[in-house]
Amino acid sequence: MNNLFKPSAYAALILSSALLALAPAVAQDHSQHKSGHENHASHKNHTSMKAAKVSHSSSVYQVDGHWITHKGEHMALADLQGQPVIVSMIYGSCTTACPVLVNDAKRLYTSLSNEAQKQVKLVMVSFDNSRDTPKALADYVKQYNLNSDRWVFLHGEDQDIRTLATVLGVRYRKRPDGDFDHSNLITVLDENGVIQHRVEGLGQPMEDAAKVVNKLTQK
Repeated sequence: MNNLFKPSAYAALILSSALLALAPAVAQDHSQHKSGHENHASHKNHTSMKAAKVSHSSSVYQVDGHWITHKGEHMALADLQGQPVIVSMIYGSCTTACPVLVNDAKRLYTSLSNEAQKQVKLVMVSFDNSRDTPKALADYVKQYNLNSDRWVFLHGEDQDIRTLATVLGVRYRKRPDGDFDHSNLITVLDENGVIQHRVEGLGQPMEDAAKVVNKLTQK
């Protein structure tokens, strides 16, 4: 990959991530939650963390790292270049917010034009690299019937996950029970990996995000 982060910038990102992890969680208003996830378990154990501001001019694909898909394929983020991408960060054992995030991404996808659906990728990156092995992610894909080639679930190393989260503005922290508090964020990337749109919160309207993706596929 040609445009890797410089060491100083990379270190700054890691430091920023550490500070974010220590920052007090900003609980989002659960009144934002819509009926689309009301069938999931209680949210009382999940603390939503407000997403951080991000650059809308730099490519997310500048983040180096080695990733493994739920199919066991090895890849770099730069391999996603050339198509719009809908990306979110989740973990597989989450029974509260993450299934809603996945469903929200699915809602966004189904609201796209037929042409856009043929071009876009939906990328779910796990926070939990110890439990979310490629095989576990494959089981997750099967459980939620996400077998389409449009979906890619990624397993990575802790440092790469933290760096990607920082670039996307996703805050997260691991709890003593092994679960995670995190931002609930869906991000739309253009064909070069530059952030074009973000949807924060669960069960949010997807019309504006769909317009962005549809426009990206008309270039």
